[in-house]
Amino acid sequence: MAKPLNEIPDVIREVNRYTANVLNKGVAPIAEEIVKELQARGPSWTGLYSNSWQIEIGGQKSTGTRRPGEPKPVKAPIVNVSSIRSGRATRNTIEVKIRNLARSRGYAQDEKEGRFRRGKFKSGKEIEDKPKTKKGNRSFEQQNQGRVIGFRGDIGGGKDSGISSRTAPLDWFETYKQGGHLQQTVKLELAKKSKQVKSRSKKLK
Repeated sequence: MAKPLNEIPDVIREVNRYTANVLNKGVAPIAEEIVKELQARGPSWTGLYSNSWQIEIGGQKSTGTRRPGEPKPVKAPIVNVSSIRSGRATRNTIEVKIRNLARSRGYAQDEKEGRFRRGKFKSGKEIEDKPKTKKGNRSFEQQNQGRVIGFRGDIGGGKDSGISSRTAPLDWFETYKQGGHLQQTVKLELAKKSKQVKSRSKKLK
């Protein structure tokens, strides 16, 4: 039997409440886990790039510290009925976006070529010989050759009198996206949430 017209807004409100609950308890933890993996796999010299990840769900945004230092967890934004209503990409779509806001992201993700040098520059900026973060030092690799102009992760190949290093493998970002790691994380987190729901259902019986 069809709902009376004056009850339809209540039905829509309930649907939005259910959607918000699914996003906050199901989708948000998956986004947080993905950011954690990106921080673990990506480069870390000062830590600024690691702390510049942002999670956006239905137009609501939550961003890391955007400061140097060890990688800090990024909590997903809390979505409510109001944001569900205004944040839909289309009538039936709510977008989840994960992006990095650091100006160096193109270099860090091996998408943009550049010259990677150390020392003190005219601007006053100084790049030290080793990473400042523990995370960067754990994955630090160095070759007793300089590098040619190219991507951040492509070390060696230059002058024997130089050195070159990296804190994450070449193409780590593309490998994470296309190599099955991302899909596996989503699958595992969904399985966890499914078990939790089933466990709660058994307790209610």
